[in-house]
Amino acid sequence: MTWDRTYNNENKVWGENPSQLAVFAYNFLTQSHRFQGKKDLFILDLGCGYGRDAIFLAKNLPCHVLGVDTAAKAIEIGREALTPAMHKRVELLCYDFNDVNDRYDVILASNLYQILKPSERVQLRDTVKRCLNTNSLLFLSTLSVRDPQHSGKGTPVEDDPNSSIQDKYIHLSTREELEKAFDFLNISALFEREYDEPRSSGADHHHISWILMGSMK
Repeated sequence: MTWDRTYNNENKVWGENPSQLAVFAYNFLTQSHRFQGKKDLFILDLGCGYGRDAIFLAKNLPCHVLGVDTAAKAIEIGREALTPAMHKRVELLCYDFNDVNDRYDVILASNLYQILKPSERVQLRDTVKRCLNTNSLLFLSTLSVRDPQHSGKGTPVEDDPNSSIQDKYIHLSTREELEKAFDFLNISALFEREYDEPRSSGADHHHISWILMGSMK
């Protein structure tokens, strides 16, 4: 599998620090009256990679985190980083998100939507619908059509707008697409964030991503 090769070759490809989305989620959850003082939040990290966001959230919030990813090598790397104490609060599984059925207080999906093909994006939305509790929150980030690293590059995918093959499949999103795709949510935040993404290779990538936050209607 392509992502297993990536993790085999580059190990912790984005370093140890949490994603932009995880930091945004942490800041919101610690400042929200709805979640202040709430113990044992149950968080689902979709496409968790080697668990950098799951570990960050578990270290800084009163929560339990389930991270799922289909890249076995990423899960192996993540499990090796867990301390005995962290094993009680973080579970990393090589698992398809379509098979998750439990409900969660928070769902995190950092840079997953952009690597999913159209049918898989529908499946992701179905998973969010199935697994979010009433009044619970989805935090999602995905690359914008204005992303300088990927926009206008690669081989376009027929009948799949804003998608291309650039070594791997990549999909770029517009505001209108995300509003339509997640119209089953009350979207309380949807904005672009520009940032530099560290890479283990030393060649940082400059990105523009959407950050979406929403709760079930």
